[in-house]
Amino acid sequence: MGNLQVDLGPVQYDSDSLLSPIPLAAQISLGTGAAVIILLVLVVILMYRRKSKQALRDYKKVLLQLETLEINVGDQCRKEFTDLMTEMMDLSSDVGGPGLPLLDYKTYAERIFFPGQQIAPLSRQLDLPESRRQTVEQGLQQLNNLLNNRLFLTRFIHTLEAQQGFSQRDRGYVASLLTIALHDKLEYFTEVMKTLLQDLVQQYVAKNPKLMLRRTETVVEKMLTNWMSICLYSFLKEVAGEPLYMLYRAIKYQVDKGPVDAVTGKAKRTLNDSHLLREDIDYSAMTLNVLVKNGVEVQPCPVKILDTDTITQVKDKILDQVYRGAPFSQRPAADSLDLEWRSGQAGHLTLSDEDVTAVVHGRWKRLNTLQHYKVPDGATVALIPRFHSSGVNQVFQTGEKTPMLEGEEEEGLRLWHLVKSSEDPEIPKHRKSSMRERERAKAIPEIYLTRLLSMK
Repeated sequence: MGNLQVDLGPVQYDSDSLLSPIPLAAQISLGTGAAVIILLVLVVILMYRRKSKQALRDYKKVLLQLETLEINVGDQCRKEFTDLMTEMMDLSSDVGGPGLPLLDYKTYAERIFFPGQQIAPLSRQLDLPESRRQTVEQGLQQLNNLLNNRLFLTRFIHTLEAQQGFSQRDRGYVASLLTIALHDKLEYFTEVMKTLLQDLVQQYVAKNPKLMLRRTETVVEKMLTNWMSICLYSFLKEVAGEPLYMLYRAIKYQVDKGPVDAVTGKAKRTLNDSHLLREDIDYSAMTLNVLVKNGVEVQPCPVKILDTDTITQVKDKILDQVYRGAPFSQRPAADSLDLEWRSGQAGHLTLSDEDVTAVVHGRWKRLNTLQHYKVPDGATVALIPRFHSSGVNQVFQTGEKTPMLEGEEEEGLRLWHLVKSSEDPEIPKHRKSSMRERERAKAIPEIYLTRLLSMK
C-alpha cells in the first residue's frame, strides 16, 4: 500500500528440539522392558496351564483312590456283615457244658461280708490260755445278750458312727460282724435294720434325699447289702446264677474267637468302642491237642486257639477249657505253668512270650506267638509245672527264664503284640504326618464299628 519493503532477515526453525529422534539408550531400555513383560506373561500362562493339568491329574487320582477305598470299604462291610449273620450259629454248642461253679453258702457269705480277706474273723479259733478262756467266753456271752437288745444295739451303732475316727472301712467291718453274730436271728436283724433305715431317711430328708444309698457310708447300708446277699443266695443258686454264668461264658467265647492284643488290651470283638482293634489282623483258628492227666491216664483234649495268640493267652485258653466246670480259685495260675510243644518221642520245646528268638526292630520287641514258633494246626502240647531249680540248666528249661537280649533295659525296648501303640519314638516329627496320611488312605477305622454290633 505504501510501497514499503522491510527486510526482516532469514528465519531459522528449531528443528533439533521439536523433531529430534528418541535416543538409542531409551530405545534399548524400552525394547528390553517390553520383551521381559511379554516373557513374564508367557511364563504365567504356561505355569497356569501346567498347574491346571496337575490339579486335574490329582483330582483324577483322588477319584481313583476314593473309588478304590469305596470298594475296599464295601468288601470289608460285606465281610463284617457276613460274620455278624453267621457267627452266632455255633455259640450254644460250645458255651454249654458242665454245671455252674457256684460257691457254697459259707464261702459266698464270707466273701460278700469281708471282701479281700482270706479268712473270716469269726471262723478263727480263740487263741487264749486256759486261765482266761472262761472269763472271755463269759464276756462274749454277755455281749451277745446286749446285742439282742434292740435299743442298746441301735444306740451302740449311732454312738460308733458319731466318732470322728470311725472310718468307712470300719463301718462296713462292724456291719459284717453284726450280720454274722445275728445271722441265726434274721427277723430280729431285719427289725433292727428297718429302725436304722428310718433314722437314715430322716437324716437325708434334711440334707439331699437323692444321695441316699448311693454309697455305703453308714453301718446300716452295709447291713442292708449283707441282708440282700443272704436273701439272694437261693435265687442265684436256683434261678439267676446259671444264666449269668452262661452270659459271661458267651461274652468270653465271642471275645476269644477274634485276636486280642496282649499289650494294649484291644480286641477285634469287644463291647467297648475305645478298646476296639481298628485294623484287619490276619489270623487263623487252630486246634491244639492238650495232654491232660486224668488220674493215671493221659488223655488229649482239643482246645481252639488262634495262631496270633501269645503263649500266655494260649495257656489261659487251655486252662479255661480244662477247668471249665471248676471254680476259678481252684485252677492253677498260668504263670505257674509252662507250655511245652511235643513232637514225636524226643521233640520237646518249651514256648514262652519272650526269649532270645523274639523279633526286635529298632526299639520295638514283639511278643512271641504260635505263628512265630510255626506251631502247626493239630499239634500236641502239654502244660507242665514250672521248675524253680537253681543252676545253669534253669536258662534252658523255660523260655521266661532265658536271659533277655543284651542292653535291653538301657535301650528301652518296648513290647508289642498285634499293633504298636500310637506314639512311635523312632519316627521323626516331620515324617509322622505323611505316615498318618498314608495310614488314613489305607483304611477307615470306622469300618470296624460293625464288630460292636456283632458282640451285642
